[in-house]
Amino acid sequence: MNDFDFMQAALAEAALAAAQGEVPVGAVIVQNGQIIARGHNQPIGTNDPSAHAEMLAIRAAAQALGNYRLADCELYITLEPCIMCAGAILHSRIKRVVYASPDAKTGAAGSVINPFANSQLNHHTQIESGVCAHEAGTMLSDFFAQRRVAKKSIIKPLQINDLSNLRDLGGLKTTDGLRIKSGMVYRSEQWYGLDQPSLLQATALKLRSVWDFRSYGEQQRHPDPDLPGVENHWVDVLAEGFAGVGVEQSIAFNLVQWLEQPELMQQHLGNGQAHDMMLTLYRALVANPTSQRVYSRWLNSVCSGEQYPMLIHCTAGKDRTGWAAVLLLSILGVPHETILRDYLASHDKIISKYQPLIDRCLAAGGDITILHDIFGVKAQYLKAALHEVKKQAGSMPRYITQVLGITEPQQQALREQLLITELNHH
Repeated sequence: MNDFDFMQAALAEAALAAAQGEVPVGAVIVQNGQIIARGHNQPIGTNDPSAHAEMLAIRAAAQALGNYRLADCELYITLEPCIMCAGAILHSRIKRVVYASPDAKTGAAGSVINPFANSQLNHHTQIESGVCAHEAGTMLSDFFAQRRVAKKSIIKPLQINDLSNLRDLGGLKTTDGLRIKSGMVYRSEQWYGLDQPSLLQATALKLRSVWDFRSYGEQQRHPDPDLPGVENHWVDVLAEGFAGVGVEQSIAFNLVQWLEQPELMQQHLGNGQAHDMMLTLYRALVANPTSQRVYSRWLNSVCSGEQYPMLIHCTAGKDRTGWAAVLLLSILGVPHETILRDYLASHDKIISKYQPLIDRCLAAGGDITILHDIFGVKAQYLKAALHEVKKQAGSMPRYITQVLGITEPQQQALREQLLITELNHH
């Protein structure tokens, strides 16, 4: 194994921290080419300000070796150590530290201060940086982006019983100062099983069309309710399937069974497979011809004012529906930062809705990282889709026009249907 391999192990620890709501920093300690200790940030969960990834890894290594000196050991850490951790590194006599991403605010290996460069100290640790820097930095930026959304959601949720991920896209502002009309486009999870009071609340939305992006199996098992005056459109984004989505469909079809069999889930989705599967799904939503035809048909149809008010949804309302919302908001001229905030707004809602199932799976031995990869909404997923857009067409406007075939007059018709000036917004 080399520096890259050991840093990948540290990044896996960082992912565990993120899954627990901690800042995603991970560390491993290596002796003679073997990992002897691991650690990830846990100050929040342990109520311990010293429970940084490096500190936990150093403690574990000292216990493993039966020695508080780690003179022949190397530390791999995803973020530049702080002054506290730098002190522990020096006291433990670690011979070499490799960190991935610099910390411009509290970094104590050169970014802010550098005790390692002090010639008066009687121990000198070799410091290196930059291995997997982009990956570590992206993990941190994604985490803080999601946390900002959790603290300040720009979308006020609608109150319909049993629907946690329902919201109105109205009110979002475009780059040229216009806003999306309220009460025109809603996005949601599936509506199967709503009780009578919920159906009455749903009727109050006065929907005229529902676009269901679920598969045939999902739709048959959990059909949408028949609401008065509503035209239902079933458009299966995954109709012909594609690489990496087979397992995703199985989870959608047999969610409870999967959650009750954590060993099977670990076999198919462990060791980063769930995360990779989700990245594959998002790339395929952009590149797969079936998906392109479905989203093209939907966007062509909704140029007509007869479709509104409209609901778009899939099972959880986060992936297939999330990408549909990204396409529509892009056409309307909503800036990327706002689109990302709307996309990430589904994360806490979905985790909360499925928390009882998640807890049951964890009690049976399930892996929290897998569960958050499946149920969660991550900026990395959307970035994978947007990167695929660039590969396909070079830019989102070109993708919408050239790949999906939505002409500029059609896009202008959508803007005229859905946008109002700031002065007329209520």
